[in-house]
Amino acid sequence: MKRFSKTVVFVLILFGILSITLQAAAASAFRYEAESWQLYRLGLFAGRSRDKFDPDLGATLDRQTGVTLFLNFFGKTPEVNRLSDDETERIMSGYADNGSILPWARKYMAYAVKTGMIVGTSADTLSPGQPLNGLASAAMILREMGFTIEREDYFNSIRIFCGKTGLGPADIEYFSKPGLIKDDAVGMLHAALFAECSNGNTLICNFINSGIVPAETAMELELVKYEDLGIIFPQEGGYAPPERPAGYQQAYNQVYDALFNGNDSIWLIKNEYTDTKDKIKDIIITCIRENPEILYYSGFTYRSDGLLTLKYSKDRQTILNHRSELEKKIAKILSEIIRPGMTPYQKEKAVHDFLVSNCEYDMEGYNKGNISPESYTAYGALCLGKAVCEGYAKAAYLLLNRVGVETIIITGISKGYSHSWNLVKLDGQYYHLDITWDDTIQYEENKDIRYYYFNLDDATISRDHEWDRAGYPACTSKKYEYYTYNNLIVKNQDEFVDRVIEEVKNGNRSITLKVQDTRGFDINTAADEIVSKLQISCRHLYNNILGVVMIA
Repeated sequence: MKRFSKTVVFVLILFGILSITLQAAAASAFRYEAESWQLYRLGLFAGRSRDKFDPDLGATLDRQTGVTLFLNFFGKTPEVNRLSDDETERIMSGYADNGSILPWARKYMAYAVKTGMIVGTSADTLSPGQPLNGLASAAMILREMGFTIEREDYFNSIRIFCGKTGLGPADIEYFSKPGLIKDDAVGMLHAALFAECSNGNTLICNFINSGIVPAETAMELELVKYEDLGIIFPQEGGYAPPERPAGYQQAYNQVYDALFNGNDSIWLIKNEYTDTKDKIKDIIITCIRENPEILYYSGFTYRSDGLLTLKYSKDRQTILNHRSELEKKIAKILSEIIRPGMTPYQKEKAVHDFLVSNCEYDMEGYNKGNISPESYTAYGALCLGKAVCEGYAKAAYLLLNRVGVETIIITGISKGYSHSWNLVKLDGQYYHLDITWDDTIQYEENKDIRYYYFNLDDATISRDHEWDRAGYPACTSKKYEYYTYNNLIVKNQDEFVDRVIEEVKNGNRSITLKVQDTRGFDINTAADEIVSKLQISCRHLYNNILGVVMIA
């Protein structure tokens, strides 16, 4: 993994406790529910289980539980497990109360003593069952970040911690508790990700550099963006999940976790958002649309007792293998096509050009009426080089969002068929991007890259696209439309002829222009006039729907 020289910050947002036995509350039950979900996805927090999201945020923390939680967060478990039993007992023998340490916490406590993370409640006691307070938590976290917290600094540890993490007076008061619950600890750990460690890097930067947190996962969660070569930066404004009712979000999190891991069944929380099959279907569809890294979902069944069974077109191991291959491919592609100093527009064009040049539409599957499951995915588009519109749109979504260009997937109808494409946000304005229809497989005469559907507004793309406008942001700007941005617009046929003649005289033998007013525009008449005036032959390709002419 490349080392990142710039500071990296994650804004981590946790989601709430998932219970299949309780009705979802109308509002969050804990202060840091949203953050726990992100920490879980990053592999920094397990809650009660590493197999499913069960954060148990209301659980009280004693010192041995807190030490274990913090060391897991800092990625120290492998080092803990390397302690021999003999060394563990030698370390513990110095403390009179070591017999009260629970077996599962024994090595964690020994490691914490050995490394100086904890110094004990006295010279010969560790008080493992004593409630964990805010002062001790802040001191332990700071020590793991490389700072020295002596006994005389202990009572200022929360102020020191909040100063380094950018938290305010209200947070100092909030965390100054005689006994923490797991929710409080998660909040402190989340804040620590923003802080600069003793080595000058933020904690999350250190996590990425050491391999504790995969950069790909952080970018997949849209917590950071890829900028230049080998450097990632925080997303502007941080991560902001969709504002949804807590009950809906709880069900969404369950569904996502299952689909992402290729699980075939879960006990879905019962609430007003899961009380009909149609509502459950909506959650699943939304989850898949917003997370193109989910592969090969094919359907579901639901029982009244809450058992949701998910179906896939591939087995679980294939799903996991393909997603791993996809992540590696994304990283490789971005390292090749993204250059230092690129603007968002240039990044978008680089992604567009890569997909047009390296992916082909699955015409064979389409013509046979037997499109492969891979062709509907980003894996098909990027790893196999073959996809249908859904695969193109998902690939663009993943690549663009990874480099900080906000992108969503839009579905509708184009040219009489169900269709998927993208909306891209540049300078606060959305534009339509349809890479599928720009792919040269559609055109036999010329294999040059087209930009017919590159950053169109609603009015222009609606000539051959339909969609539910109420469900997506409006696209009204023409600023970054390809032909406008590159000064390739002419008003009418006369201007077209004059501009082509001018370009040819300047040595340009391949010209693409967009005609604003196509009423009365006749490409054959225009071409004849150009040939007559220049005394040369030419060939041309005219998109009469969008008014774009390629002439050479």
